[in-house]
Amino acid sequence: MNKVKNNLVNYLLPAGLEKIDQVREGFMINQVLSAALELGLFDWLDEHGSSDREEIVSAIKMNGMFSRSFLQTLIDAGFLVSQAGKYSNTGIATQFLVQRSPFYQGDLFKSTSAPNSKWTNLIETLTKEVPVDNFYAGPDQTFINAIGQRSLRGEVQEVTKAIITWAGFSKARSLLDLGGGHGLYAIALCQANPQLKGTIFDKPDVIEFAGKNITGYMLDDRIAVQGGDLFVDEIGSGYDIVIISHLLYKFRKDLPLIFDKAYACLNPGGLLVTNHWFCSSECLPVSRGVIELGKSLQSFGHPLCHLDDFQTLFQQKGFSVINAVDIPSVYDTSKLHLAVKKVNFEEELSACSKCCSCK
Repeated sequence: MNKVKNNLVNYLLPAGLEKIDQVREGFMINQVLSAALELGLFDWLDEHGSSDREEIVSAIKMNGMFSRSFLQTLIDAGFLVSQAGKYSNTGIATQFLVQRSPFYQGDLFKSTSAPNSKWTNLIETLTKEVPVDNFYAGPDQTFINAIGQRSLRGEVQEVTKAIITWAGFSKARSLLDLGGGHGLYAIALCQANPQLKGTIFDKPDVIEFAGKNITGYMLDDRIAVQGGDLFVDEIGSGYDIVIISHLLYKFRKDLPLIFDKAYACLNPGGLLVTNHWFCSSECLPVSRGVIELGKSLQSFGHPLCHLDDFQTLFQQKGFSVINAVDIPSVYDTSKLHLAVKKVNFEEELSACSKCCSCK
């Protein structure tokens, strides 16, 4: 049956439409900011200082007919200011949207709406039965930069501070960062310990991005990169510290094997560090839905489950957990574990294998 059409003269919209308009406007502002970053507007103003509209239009090669409202949108959003007909960056833009700033967050922002983003392709992401992980289809530099910029919002700092408190840190000489990506954990720890040298192990098409950060922090002589497959290639041995941060989600079924490899490559008394999100009790959301969804998209479907089982795995694989704390992250809190490799664990296993009660 056809729905009866309203008389247009008396057509009245119900209340609440402003909610939809708010979301729609937010998307449009997102697009304006993305365009400003891609056009290099904030970098150009940082270099040239306060400039009039005609100068800006010429510099970023923009169609002048859109420039007035485009720039006004950025003023309304708090990223530009205008005085006497000239535009300049606000403090927020200078700190977070200018590439030369040590606090730059532009790649993190751009990665959300990038053509290959899971958010951009959300329908495809949500309707896939099983996410396909193609080893050779690695992320691009913007994505790796975004992960690094996200981690600098507190995770790198807190993880580094926790490791520094380990009694063996000052004597540590070698570090392995498994799936290190951007390399910032290794960089921070090598800065904290001048005698420490590091290796970042990740996919071959990812390690070049870590190399750029290493060069930027002038640590090429102390941090190396190694490309390979964790389950196929050798990862070295004789390490004093092994870090695994936000890597294990896609390897949930392989956790025992990865712990074995970490144990084998560590020196006796060495430190294993893991940093991951875990499901809450009964896997119930603990923060806003959009934050929980973001966490899920970043962790290959959902965070790790069964925190108790994960902590038991350390004991089973020859480690003693010396610290387990929550640390801040963009997607709620992350659980950090610090565990020391038992010195006599292999002897314990050998003795246990001869014990009748263990058979």
